[in-house]
Amino acid sequence: MIDFNSLPLLSKIILVIGFTLGIISLIIFLRYPIMLILMKYSPKYREFIKKTLVTKKPKK
Repeated sequence: MIDFNSLPLLSKIILVIGFTLGIISLIIFLRYPIMLILMKYSPKYREFIKKTLVTKKPKK
């Protein structure tokens, strides 16, 4: 295993940026499955989503 403290500064920065991008892309990718799981197990969240969708509908 590589010791993080022994790496040069540029390598540390690149490593941190890479992990950050990976975590952000994972959150974006899993956003809808997380919403579906929350809607299944939490009635309060389900009602919140319904109210949010009703308020976002364009009024004609």
